Amino acid sequence: MPPVRPAPRWMFWAFVGALALLTPDILRPEGWSFLDGVDVLFHEAGHVLFMPFGTTLYLLGGSVFQVLLPTFLAGVFYWRGERVSAAVVLLWAAQNLGYVSVYIADARARALPLLGDDPDAHDWWQLLGGWNMLTQDILLGRVVWLAGVATALWAVWVAYRGTEFVR
Repeated sequence: MPPVRPAPRWMFWAFVGALALLTPDILRPEGWSFLDGVDVLFHEAGHVLFMPFGTTLYLLGGSVFQVLLPTFLAGVFYWRGERVSAAVVLLWAAQNLGYVSVYIADARARALPLLGDDPDAHDWWQLLGGWNMLTQDILLGRVVWLAGVATALWAVWVAYRGTEFVR
């Protein structure tokens, strides 16, 4: 692994700006985010990528890929020693976890607007219903939301540790 390249302090403050921009999306993901279009694109791409692996992975693929992609990119930046860049992408992963948490918690209600008009196309309604866990949708959504908040806090730590503040 390459050595950590400490980022200048201004990059940490740029990270803090990104954090301020994304904090509402992470803490209250029910609303609109400027990243929604990108998130939906990667969600749908995940369905296509996981399609060959059966119905369960096809349904999970959208939510998994939209979180996995920024997590993978954060790992690449982290491995390259670019901690602040990794932290910014971790914020994106945290935002996606919030987005997925809302989708999971909506499984019974199926009130979220989806790309199609068919409420039975709701991924998490199908998954949790098939697993006889539909009544656990809100609890599972809260657990995923907490994972998003923890990821955001981890991003703050990674950004701080990757700057000149600790040198």
